[in-house]
Amino acid sequence: MIINLFSVFDPTSYFGINLNWIIILIVFIYYPIKYYLIDRGILIIFKIFFISVRKIFKEVSFPNYLALNFLCVITFIYLFLRNLLGLFPFIFTRTAHPVITLGLGLVFWISFFLIGFTCKFKERCAHLVPEGRPFLLSPLIVLIERIRHLIRPFTLSIRLAANIIAGHLIIGLLSRIRIIGIFGFFSSLLLQNILFVLEFGVSVIQGFVFRILLLLYALEYY
Repeated sequence: MIINLFSVFDPTSYFGINLNWIIILIVFIYYPIKYYLIDRGILIIFKIFFISVRKIFKEVSFPNYLALNFLCVITFIYLFLRNLLGLFPFIFTRTAHPVITLGLGLVFWISFFLIGFTCKFKERCAHLVPEGRPFLLSPLIVLIERIRHLIRPFTLSIRLAANIIAGHLIIGLLSRIRIIGIFGFFSSLLLQNILFVLEFGVSVIQGFVFRILLLLYALEYY
């Protein structure tokens, strides 16, 4: 019985490697990363970018929705990286596919919509009929307001996908100019480089617009 009780302290090896002491690495998970990781190069740029984006969303959601602010920052970075990677050859642009953008829009919008109407049902129903409207027009106004709320995720998703697809189509059309001759080749190269820079800006702007509008919708429902 004593042998079985203390057998947990016996050295155990897997494939000839003793892994008992590897548990010490768990300490580093709870140790602040700033004490053993030095920021340099791309890490500094990403940190500055992350802080700047967080400040932008914080101005809208502060001080009551810090968790929502964090969710917005993570979603924006995901959309930005997806848009940016899609500019490189042989990489599929997921944000240009309506299924991806519509999935994101519907998941977030339905979540905010259900939480808002569950927690503040009377206030949300009251917003369907603005003050000062004629009583006879109330059913029509309620119908219009319902349609306005229901089309929000679709307009967000279509806007994001359409802008990304448009840029890629233009780049593809400009690449056809190269077959004209040497002048067409250099013209195509120059125009595609210029458009690539513009598409980099579109990647940032479209991700920001998609996320900031969802944040505004969430604050409206809350």
